[in-house]
Amino acid sequence: MDKEKGMEPVQQCHCGASVLRYMLLEHGNSHMSSNNSRPLMTVVLAAGKGTRMSSSITKVLHLLRGKPLILHAVGQARSVSSAGIIVVLGHQAERVRSLLTAVDPGLEFVLQEPQLGTGHAMMQCIGRLEGFPGDVLVLSGDVPMLTRNTIERLLRAHLETKAVLSVLTSYPPDPVGYGRIIRDRAGFPSAIREQKDLLHGEDEILEINTGIYVFNAAFLTRELPLLSNNNAQVEYYLTDLVEAAYREDKPVGIFSLDDPLEALGINTHPELATMEAAMRQTTLKKLMESGVRMIDPSTTYVDDTVTMEGEVTLYPMVCIYGATSVETGTVIHPGSVITDSKIGKNVVIHPHSVISEAIIEDDANVGPFARLRPEARIGRNAKIGNFVEVKKSSIGEGSKVSHLTYIGDSTIGSNANVGAGSVTCNYDGFSKHHTIIEDGVFVGSGTMMVAPVTLGKNSMVAAGSTITKDVPADALALGRSRQENKDGWTIAWRRKIAESKSDKKENS
Repeated sequence: MDKEKGMEPVQQCHCGASVLRYMLLEHGNSHMSSNNSRPLMTVVLAAGKGTRMSSSITKVLHLLRGKPLILHAVGQARSVSSAGIIVVLGHQAERVRSLLTAVDPGLEFVLQEPQLGTGHAMMQCIGRLEGFPGDVLVLSGDVPMLTRNTIERLLRAHLETKAVLSVLTSYPPDPVGYGRIIRDRAGFPSAIREQKDLLHGEDEILEINTGIYVFNAAFLTRELPLLSNNNAQVEYYLTDLVEAAYREDKPVGIFSLDDPLEALGINTHPELATMEAAMRQTTLKKLMESGVRMIDPSTTYVDDTVTMEGEVTLYPMVCIYGATSVETGTVIHPGSVITDSKIGKNVVIHPHSVISEAIIEDDANVGPFARLRPEARIGRNAKIGNFVEVKKSSIGEGSKVSHLTYIGDSTIGSNANVGAGSVTCNYDGFSKHHTIIEDGVFVGSGTMMVAPVTLGKNSMVAAGSTITKDVPADALALGRSRQENKDGWTIAWRRKIAESKSDKKENS
């Protein structure tokens, strides 16, 4: 059978004495149209703990491509038109609810307590689904790579076959651990058997259940209360409804993906890493197709949550995470790590700079080995140089902080210059205090500015000063102690050291 990418073009479903065969539409025509659609309710199963993750964090809160797994699933649900989205919560329910409510306040929640299987999870939704005049899409909170295109094709095919139940399946390289699709002699799906319940020879079946389903709501709500937990795990399996439909001679649709990775569920850290790598390559390819240049994509890490314009250049070992945006013309050199930051146009970030929750405006220059901490704002054409740290401070247009300097809780105006080794002493052991450096100020190297203090416009501070009082505009501040030179002092000092060493040698 010829296969179209993503799903078998010809599918089968159990329809009494006959086999209903149909052709799925091409990619460009896969969207559901209003004249053949039915009301849809979506349920996202997210109650499981994820024991095999060996983590104190429930599985659906583990991060993938910059956001928790559950947000990938909710995004899938939102990608198709739905009358409502119900999320089934269980382990760490309040943490998951809090996260989802902050992101998507339109979600509905039900609690599965205790967790007694997928069928039991769906039983918690019966009150919301009874009497619903359409279909129910069931998604899994740990299947992050499922695409909108696949979901829409599954929904369309489900409608066209008038199936009471449709199952998305795949053929992974290693099916161990997954429920298998059991077919009768005619090839009709007759059951789904979980790994622990497989009969002799069924472990050789390669077609697995992905945990993605579409149900006729009336069939689902009628059959759920009839489920039994008579199995190896003493749980209520949603998959048992395939066998129920088969016994009743109801049509069941089976739809198989060509790429099993799209429906891979995350159960272990190795699987999470595999998915991270696969999705990362997809992200990087899209960015490069949009005009981003990557010197070595194999060592470049960019979260899905990052937005980036064309004509950006990324060198090897660049990592960009979270809600970061990068505008056109910017160049980011090797080893730089950027998180939740806004980077303007034509910015140059030199090697090994670490930037978190900062804003860098157009034409600025940062690094190498610079650190921008939260609430740092670097103005247009400003320069933050090597081994400079900026925290909760604004650096004005054209200003320079070039070497070995700490700027914290400060406001620096435009065209100011802060010399090497200078420090804004913002913390007195109890409270943080603010430093203001106005336009055009020149701060000499090795200056300690003890906040709160203001350096007025166009003032100058002599190198090596400790500034504890405000400096007026256009003034020169010298905060040094008077230098005293003692002629010949080092000759006597060296003679004394030599005599001390000689005495020690004689006494030993």
